[in-house]
Amino acid sequence: MIRRTLTAALAVAGLAAVAPLSASAARPEPGAHWTPQASSSRDAAGTCNLSVPTRVAIGRPELMLYGKLSGTCAANPDPQSGWWLRHPSKGIVNEVIFDKDYEFGDGSWYVPADHPIGVQEFYGVGSTNPDGSANTQNKLSVTVKLAAGAWISSSRTGDVVTLKGTSLLYSVSTNSYFKRSAAGVFQFREQGSTVWQTLKGGLWTNSKGEVTLSYRYSKVRDYRFALYSTPISWDLGSAVTTR
Repeated sequence: MIRRTLTAALAVAGLAAVAPLSASAARPEPGAHWTPQASSSRDAAGTCNLSVPTRVAIGRPELMLYGKLSGTCAANPDPQSGWWLRHPSKGIVNEVIFDKDYEFGDGSWYVPADHPIGVQEFYGVGSTNPDGSANTQNKLSVTVKLAAGAWISSSRTGDVVTLKGTSLLYSVSTNSYFKRSAAGVFQFREQGSTVWQTLKGGLWTNSKGEVTLSYRYSKVRDYRFALYSTPISWDLGSAVTTR
């Protein structure tokens, strides 16, 4: 019997919960609607550092991620701090704002399906304390890509194990995953081990997104099919099948 599994988990690393949005269309264009309170002429009184997921995978029509603050500003009951996200070729494409008087000042990072992909950088555009003094702000590099999906199925006839891997990619136009040709690797793990090893690497799925491997091995092993990172998609391992 063929055992088939699917993983379409997002490769979102970091600290944020992912949730659907209810009023995303109402969000303003980034970088044009928020300024912090005027700071005093004194030197910076402290620091304000933003932390957000730095590896984001677009795998649904919209994501809502949330940043966290550290440093002097994190102790303020009403932090007023902002960062704009700058793409190297598209300019300012997003923002994260902390300001209770701003409609979207809850530290959220709204990521629609058409968010630019690639490496981009959050940089500070203002941070003030309740007394009007300013804080220095950090810069933070993030990478946005499309989410990949990986399937694996397996069967055994005697001592011949057959593995079939399938590669998928999220489409922002259809809001669904589609099969596509991609580079991948079959991996195995001995029973009781936590270490994955390469069974056959350097593989490419065909135009239907599929690749098959058969080999002789009498003992039971765990197997998975893993995809490599590309400029537009993240690496990803499938769920595990045992044969």
